[in-house]
Amino acid sequence: MTQREPFRGWWIVGVGFATQAVAIGFSIMTFTLFVPLLVEEFGATRGQITLGLSTLMVVMTGVGPILGRLLDRRSIRGIMVAGAVLFAACLATMPFATALWQLGLLYGVGLAVGTAMLGPLASSTVVAKWFRRKLGRAQGLTNMGGPAGGLLFAPITGVLLARFGWRATLGCFAATTLLVIPAVWAAVRNSPADLGQHPDGEPAAPEVLGEAHGGAVWGAARLVRERAFWCMALPVGLLMSISTAWTVNFAPFAADLGVGMAQASLFIGVAAGIGILGTLLFGALADRFDGRALLWTLMGLHAAGFAYLRTLPGQAELLAMASLIGVAGGGMMPVYASLISRIFGPSSFGSVMGLAGLTMVPFFFVMPPLAASLRDASGSYVSAFGVFIAALGVAAGILGLLRVGAPEPVAVRPAEA
Repeated sequence: MTQREPFRGWWIVGVGFATQAVAIGFSIMTFTLFVPLLVEEFGATRGQITLGLSTLMVVMTGVGPILGRLLDRRSIRGIMVAGAVLFAACLATMPFATALWQLGLLYGVGLAVGTAMLGPLASSTVVAKWFRRKLGRAQGLTNMGGPAGGLLFAPITGVLLARFGWRATLGCFAATTLLVIPAVWAAVRNSPADLGQHPDGEPAAPEVLGEAHGGAVWGAARLVRERAFWCMALPVGLLMSISTAWTVNFAPFAADLGVGMAQASLFIGVAAGIGILGTLLFGALADRFDGRALLWTLMGLHAAGFAYLRTLPGQAELLAMASLIGVAGGGMMPVYASLISRIFGPSSFGSVMGLAGLTMVPFFFVMPPLAASLRDASGSYVSAFGVFIAALGVAAGILGLLRVGAPEPVAVRPAEA
């Protein structure tokens, strides 16, 4: 294949968009709509149900170091296809669960691993290997898939749940997941070199965004000694866990304000759709501006939204604040992914993101059920939003210690690999 043939990178971006829409849409974005039904059927508390999402986030990020290394060294296409099969199999099995612990295993463990193999870690890794100068825009388009999954699937899920119940709805999710497998198999390749192409579809790879260190391989032992790694991973972990906690607790919070299930699902869809604009906007900005400033902006938008929600607003204000937080949530992944490439280069992108995910495990485990438990104890989410705002302040402070600019890599010895 010659360089004159169509550049495969944008096709990979499109497939990454689709896989993220499915993986995030079915595992996280629509989870909140199932909470009231599961509380009623299994006689559980909100905190117990949302612990399922926390478990999913913990397992999904916990397998990141191993999966990230595999994505850097093995067939990304094969990993994503296997993830889609596992994801669909878990969704197809969950309707047969008769106890909450069975759902917990299938959702919190099996679906979590499938999400990791099919979702943002895999798609962001392959995109990072196909783009340099246009990486922010490419990551923005790829990571539009998450909020797009909410925009598309939340309203449909609300209708399916109302008419057919949660078990049949999960069966529909499983069948839809299988549709992405042919596209992944046809489009995804590990790098432009596999097809005789170059990053960005240009004649030669430009030396930008850490490309000077693009061939360096970062081992885990080296990363955990690198200050930049911790100053990036910890604040991003706090920000993402808070955003996740808000997503999973949205429907119960809306119910407290008198918003019904159908309207709540519509609000989620609208907020996710507006979040797509945030993904595009911040993806484009990531190619031009300091990632720290962009992350501070995202933290500020979240904090402003939570501060207003503490006033227990009406339905119109709820939609406005949900949309504001949706924009900020949509911007997280492209900024984060671009920051990884800027600091550590593309060759170890999967390894860096995977290990960073492991450091975020405590945040994802604590934040969603903590918010739900505070609601159960106090009767409102006011105190939970206060905790969110305080944690965002801590994250902003840690981020201030980060210095952007590729640190000098060290060749990995076999023991570090």
